[in-house]
Amino acid sequence: MSEYLVQMLPMLLLGGLISGWLTEALSRAGGYGLIPDMVLGLAGSVIMGAAMWLMVSRDAGMVTMLLVGCAGAALAIVAQRGLWPSGRLAT
Repeated sequence: MSEYLVQMLPMLLLGGLISGWLTEALSRAGGYGLIPDMVLGLAGSVIMGAAMWLMVSRDAGMVTMLLVGCAGAALAIVAQRGLWPSGRLAT
């Protein structure tokens, strides 16, 4: 089990960081900032990875875990933006 975590956890973390960065890069003034988006992406990525690990009994590949991490981060960020929209900048 520890070997699995050592191999797959970095992929989950990378997926969360990539999704947080892409969200901030694409949304510009619509979010809370780079650091909160990346932290939220990391949290969503790890939670989704843990859920997949509990549901799937076989080992997933590294690319699969990267995609699961990206999907979990995206879901967390979309849910956060839907529940707590940030204040829009006045133009």
